[in-house]
Amino acid sequence: MATLKRTDQTELPNVEVFDLELSEDELSDLYADPEKYLRDLLDREGHQVNRLLIDTRVNAGDCGCGIKVVHSLADDWTKSSHVIACEKCL
Repeated sequence: MATLKRTDQTELPNVEVFDLELSEDELSDLYADPEKYLRDLLDREGHQVNRLLIDTRVNAGDCGCGIKVVHSLADDWTKSSHVIACEKCL
């Protein structure tokens, strides 16, 4: 089952960074309908999804080196955002 694995890549208190771990079948489902798949996954993981920003490479099915999820926590008067991005290949 798809999981979000929290990483320690930031010292900023308002930012959470996760690795998105998917099987090959789950990756195919993600690429078929990225917005629906990610909203459903984040909801199951207990995240309130206000804004979802998806890297165009995810939409194109071109994330060969992994996927990161960055959750930017909001102040009281704004809403939070989830950024889904392909990890840079080294």
